[in-house]
Amino acid sequence: MTIRLMLGDITTLEVDAIVNAANSELVPGGGVDGAIHRAAGVGLFSELKARHSVLPPGEAIITDGYRLPAKHVIHTVAPTWIEGLDNQVEILSDCYRNSLRVAKRNGLKSIAFPSLGTGAFGIPKEIAMPTALNAISLELQNSHSDIEVTICCYTEDDYQLYVEAVTELDGDVSDDGTLLMNGLLPKCPICFHPLKRIVYGMPGPEMLENQDNIYIGGCIIMGDDPEIGCKNCDWQGFIGDVDLVEGEWFALVVDLECQEFVAGVFYHAGHPESALTLRPGIAEFQQGFTTQWLEEQIASCKEPSFWLGQRGEIMSGALEEILLRYPVVTEEVMEFARFKKLASIPSYEVA
Repeated sequence: MTIRLMLGDITTLEVDAIVNAANSELVPGGGVDGAIHRAAGVGLFSELKARHSVLPPGEAIITDGYRLPAKHVIHTVAPTWIEGLDNQVEILSDCYRNSLRVAKRNGLKSIAFPSLGTGAFGIPKEIAMPTALNAISLELQNSHSDIEVTICCYTEDDYQLYVEAVTELDGDVSDDGTLLMNGLLPKCPICFHPLKRIVYGMPGPEMLENQDNIYIGGCIIMGDDPEIGCKNCDWQGFIGDVDLVEGEWFALVVDLECQEFVAGVFYHAGHPESALTLRPGIAEFQQGFTTQWLEEQIASCKEPSFWLGQRGEIMSGALEEILLRYPVVTEEVMEFARFKKLASIPSYEVA
C-alpha cells in the first residue's frame, strides 16, 4: 500500500487514472473539472454525454483519458457543504472509496486524486483533507489493494495542509512525498485510543498474523456494518462519524483491592485537551489536569480498574456518591451506577 503526496498539475500525470472533481450533471465546470476537460479534449465530454446522464454525490464512473497522459479519468461528485448536515463527511469518504473500487475493478495500478470538494463545493480543508487520508488508507487496507495512490496538490498551501493533516494522524511524510502512516486511522472519539478496522466473518491468515490492527466484528448487517472500532471502549462507526461524536464523559479509576475510588477525569468527546480532574471527596471539576498526575494515581493502586460513563447515562447522583460517600466501591457498585469497564484509561495526551 503506497500513498504519495505531491505538488503539481494533475492533468500532466502519467498514471492509469486521474480523478475528476465532477458535478452531478457531468458538464465541464471550473477548477479541476474544467482543467481536466480542457486537457482531455472534446472526446471526454462526448463520452460522458453518450453514456451517462447524472452522477449522484459519492458515486464514481470511469471514462477514457483521451488527450491526457493518464489512460483514464474517474469522475466522482463531492457533496456541497452545508454546515450542520451530518452525512457530508461520509459522502466525501465514498468519493474516495468508490473511485478506488472502480480503479480496482478495471485492473488499474495507479491513480491520482485532487483535493475533492474544497473548491466550489465549499468543504473546509481541515475536514476534507483528513477525510481523504482516512478514506484512502482504510479502503486500501480493506481491499488488500496494491494500487499506487497519489494525492496531487495544486498549491503549496494545500500541500502543507496535507502534511499537517498527516502529522495530526500520527503519520509522517518522507522526502519523496511517501506517507508513512502506521494505518493512518483516527483516534477513538471517546477514549482516544487508536481505532482499528472492523473485519466481519472468518479472517484469513494474513489478518490473524497482526490482530492488533483489526477488530473482529459480529453478525453482518448488509449496508450498515461499521468499518472502524475501538477495542478499548467498544465504540464503532464510520470514518465520517468520528468528528461528529459529542457528549460529556467521566473516566474513573477504582482500586478493586482497596475497594475505593482513586481518581477521575471529566472531558468532552473528541477533545482530550478539555480534561478536568476529579479527586476523592471533592465533587467539583478542577483545572490543571495532567497525564503525569493521572499516571501517578494509577501507579498508587494495588489493583487499578478503569470505568467510563456518559453524563446523562449514568444514574443520577451516582458520581457524587462515589466521590464523597461510598465507603466501599466495587465492580458491582460501578456497574449498578451504569459505568462501563474499560481495558485501559482513555489516552488524553495533554500536558
